[in-house]
Amino acid sequence: MLEVPSGPSEQRKTEEGQTSRIKPRVMSAQVLPSDRFAFPVHLDLFKRFVTLSRGGAEAIDASRVEGEGVPLQAGSLNVRFLKSMNVLTSTDRGLYLPASELTRFVSARTVSDDKARPILRALIEPTWFVSVARSVLSPTAPMMDKEFLGELALAAQTDREKKDAALRVLMDYMIYTGIAIRVDGGLLLASTGEKVLHQSGSSEKAEDIVWDSPSDHSSSGRSETGTTWHTIQTEDFNLRIRSDIDAFDDLQEHIQTLKRKVERLRNKQQVTVDA
Repeated sequence: MLEVPSGPSEQRKTEEGQTSRIKPRVMSAQVLPSDRFAFPVHLDLFKRFVTLSRGGAEAIDASRVEGEGVPLQAGSLNVRFLKSMNVLTSTDRGLYLPASELTRFVSARTVSDDKARPILRALIEPTWFVSVARSVLSPTAPMMDKEFLGELALAAQTDREKKDAALRVLMDYMIYTGIAIRVDGGLLLASTGEKVLHQSGSSEKAEDIVWDSPSDHSSSGRSETGTTWHTIQTEDFNLRIRSDIDAFDDLQEHIQTLKRKVERLRNKQQVTVDA
């Protein structure tokens, strides 16, 4: 039997308790991914949509992709965002089909992420968040994550702190596809035409290797339109060098100088420890 609060004070307490359980909705001018699920879940969603729809032959309900490692509500809470990127289309019955390019992406991932990344990159290029990245990131001066997330929040007209997790998913989309490159100082914008190769488990612990990237800025700040730059980024160093044999000769000399400096510092540290 349902109990009715006996007095105004008890009724007020009941109403306050119900209100405290309601999470206020944070408004946004752009469709954002759910803040409950990180970017890797989106990769699982892609696979499930393609597999269960038989490669786009049969429209399915968003909730069907949940399970088999995909968290509950991951499909239903992200379907609007996936539609906004045109990786999914909806039918008149409220069911969803994966785009043909998404099917290609999932197939390519069975070979390697390196084969798949350019396909997803082409899919997200027209999105508003990629436009923000291209307008605020620099190919030479890193931007801290927090600052970049703030720029995304401004463009989406939303609360950065409350939507931090959702904005990070957008950032991870751009890092995965090579639109943005992570360095120690934050994020860099990959130059147009850059080829990005992500590696894992190599002897150098390489995460990103970028090469043959045309750039309009040299390391000294002078304009050198048409110059090709070669960049190697690993967990231990970030190297960017002009496509010139003389530059490589100079690099070898600087590396030897740097090596001697590091050795002197190490020796000083060892002496301090022994003392």
